[in-house]
Amino acid sequence: MTGTNMTPHIGATLRIWKQLQELKKQTNPIILDGNNLDIASIIAVARHGIKPTISTDEHLAKRLELSVNTLADYLANQYVVYGVNTGFGGSADTRTSDILDLQIHLLQHTQSAIITAADKDPASNSEREPSHVMPPAWVRGAIVVRANQNLRGHSAIRFCVLQSLLDLLHHDITPMIPLRGTISASGDLMPMSYIAGAIAGNPDVFVQVGKGKDARVIPASEALKESGLSPSGLGPKEALGLINGTAPSVAVASLVLYDVQKLALLAQMLTAFASECMGGNVEWAQPFIHAIRPHTGQIEAASNIRRFLNGSKFVDGLESRKRTGEGLWQDRYSTRTAPQWIGPYLEDLLLAQHQLEVELNSTSDNPIVNAAEHGGGEVYSGGNFQAVVVTSAMDKTRLALQMIGRMLWSQVTEIIGPHTNNGLEANLNPSDHENYTMKGIDVNISAYMSELAALAHPVSAHVMSAEMHNQGINSLALISARRTLEAADLVAHMSACHIYVSCQAVEMRANHIRFLSALNEKLKSSTSDGAMRDLGLDAAQIEALAKSLEPLIESTWYHWNSNTWKERIPYVVDAVMSPVTDFLATSEHDCSVSMLAAFKKHFRTVVQDTADALFYPSPTITPAEVAAQLGDGSAQLYTWVRSKLNIPLHCGLKDDPLYNARQGLPTDNKKTIGSRVSAVYESLMSGEMMDMILDGLDTGRSFPDVCFSCLAPK
Repeated sequence: MTGTNMTPHIGATLRIWKQLQELKKQTNPIILDGNNLDIASIIAVARHGIKPTISTDEHLAKRLELSVNTLADYLANQYVVYGVNTGFGGSADTRTSDILDLQIHLLQHTQSAIITAADKDPASNSEREPSHVMPPAWVRGAIVVRANQNLRGHSAIRFCVLQSLLDLLHHDITPMIPLRGTISASGDLMPMSYIAGAIAGNPDVFVQVGKGKDARVIPASEALKESGLSPSGLGPKEALGLINGTAPSVAVASLVLYDVQKLALLAQMLTAFASECMGGNVEWAQPFIHAIRPHTGQIEAASNIRRFLNGSKFVDGLESRKRTGEGLWQDRYSTRTAPQWIGPYLEDLLLAQHQLEVELNSTSDNPIVNAAEHGGGEVYSGGNFQAVVVTSAMDKTRLALQMIGRMLWSQVTEIIGPHTNNGLEANLNPSDHENYTMKGIDVNISAYMSELAALAHPVSAHVMSAEMHNQGINSLALISARRTLEAADLVAHMSACHIYVSCQAVEMRANHIRFLSALNEKLKSSTSDGAMRDLGLDAAQIEALAKSLEPLIESTWYHWNSNTWKERIPYVVDAVMSPVTDFLATSEHDCSVSMLAAFKKHFRTVVQDTADALFYPSPTITPAEVAAQLGDGSAQLYTWVRSKLNIPLHCGLKDDPLYNARQGLPTDNKKTIGSRVSAVYESLMSGEMMDMILDGLDTGRSFPDVCFSCLAPK
């Protein structure tokens, strides 16, 4: 999947991932110049502690100086400049000559949101009250974005002030920013005002110093002093230039979008996995279908799903075609129309990514300075702080998440339900006793879906006029980004459920196939222990009868799936009696009633013994055997869960820690189902699982080779 074979969405996602891997190795430094900041760099700074620097290019320093000088010339001419010698927003009809104090006025009225005592002392929050401050990663992202935007030289901010922003990152000083209180209209004034307050040394602006258990929360003034940094004095427009922009919104949006791009890729892989779980007829992924409706997202989704299904022994319709047979002839919508369902949103996500990448290297401020080399520059008032481009990107992204989640929800509920999963036991119970194994997940994923659907509504539809009706329209971009982050987390919850359920389902599917294959061999056997021994048939007759019974046995076995595997056996035995009698009559074979009775008894014993030997509580099919039959995509997920995470097939009460404790049995490696799904979720959210998948795509193979030895019983 490298080079010209790379599909657009995977290509874009892989590009960010590859850049991030290099940045994490610190082989490529992050050098800010106002023009080349990318999403990978934001992630590296925000989540991985990589320290950016400012370019030493003399032209950059020169344009910053020209910007400051142009504003100075304006003021020397006693021109009116918004926010420099006027009031702010709806108060811009006031004038002042106290231009330095005016910048303090600006910070004073914007540093007005809520941070609680518990936020400043997390160790005291044993009741785990919700935080009122932004996660540190968001703040670090906002700092690097704002520095880059201001470095473009249109904001009349001195180099030393912008360096002071990066000094915070280099000394692990993270301002505490209230979570709520911005409408992202005149930029994210409130959040950025706390960052500006930190570099200015405000003693009532608090910062976190350090990370992890060594982290402390202290006043900004103390943190600067401890670190040997001097507070930044703020010139005539420098407070305004620092806060009047989109940096917090686009930083959070960039973090979220990268996560969503990976979830969209995973959803396509999970669709392939679901098809295998349900033994699908995946001719719906054939290229011809999508070539004649040539939407790029649809074509890509179908191509990706085909690639993830490559080599699968559990589906028909790609390497082989299903031409005859009984039952549901085409797969249900949740898999069959997945390319058409998810495809348009792959296109939307690519557009959202483009919008953010442009915004990262744009001037977001007001007023803005058009500096000139030899004087004569201009200062303009405009609206480049309006963050609707971020709102647009996030509202699209959140709707994409809702659509992806709805597809995953349908797939999971169909895999769990006996009426839709093509023959697997209800609730995916592999034991010989009634259990409700996946019933809780069936409920949980509906709860996640309901919450996800509630988040899908456009945030932009809830704009309220603000600030003396000066901000009559405002973007709500950071709110949209926050809601999108919540939606992404819900889809990650749903994906973890899907992965866990699919591993259970495909292992059960493989075991049923193994059982039916073993039973068929005994049907065809003409030896004394063969299933037909009491009918007095010769080898040719046994083979002919077995061939006619095989599809009936399979369809009957899969039909009676509402309870345990053990309860299917009588139905299979009863189902074969009529066709056996008909065969004997048609072939004019002399067979007494007692012989038929003996056959029925022996056949039941053969079915029972075969099932007893292959289904739980006997040793079931090995994970290595299962992985060898899976497609390229699901084989990796299944192997990761079974070997890396060491999560086994769940077999009912005997795997429950409380049951074992009450029976006086060992509880080692006995976990609740929730703990198992949580392990999958944590692996997904840590990035390890997606790193494995993306690494396989990057190497030019479909995926890394499956380590079958890793799946050996431990």
